[in-house]
Parts: sequence; C-alpha cells; structure tokens
Amino acid sequence: MENYITVKLNGGSEYIENVYITYGEALLLDCKGNGAFQNKVWDEICNRIFWREGGMKIQGHFQLVSYTIKGETKPLH
Repeated sequence: MENYITVKLNGGSEYIENVYITYGEALLLDCKGNGAFQNKVWDEICNRIFWREGGMKIQGHFQLVSYTIKGETKPLH
C-alpha cells in the first residue's frame, strides 16, 4: 500500500488502521489551499472511502493521525 491515511478509532480501544487512498486522492491531500477548499476535498475523499471500503465512516468515528504518500508520512490534522 503506497498511499494511505492512518486513523485511530474514537473511544478507548486505541485501534489504528491504515486506509488506502488513490494516487489522485493523495495528491489532493498534499495540495495547499484555503480552508473551504481543503474541507471540500476532505469531504469528497471520505465519501469515496465510504463507498470503496464498504461503508467505513471516517468523519465522526476516527481521529486523523497522518497520511503517507510514496513512503513519506506527514501529520494529517
């Protein structure tokens, strides 16, 4: 898995998961822009993950940890 986000489940379990993102989604995450643009990008990525991962809801259920693109990890939030 070359491009992914790392998220941690809300609550006490401390469960951490790496979630695959496409190369295009990775480029969008790495792009700088104003807050409104970044929020729209994030909403779309979460929507695509929801459909690709069989209903996985990131917003409201996971804390954002980091994202990794081509082996380079950066903080996500």
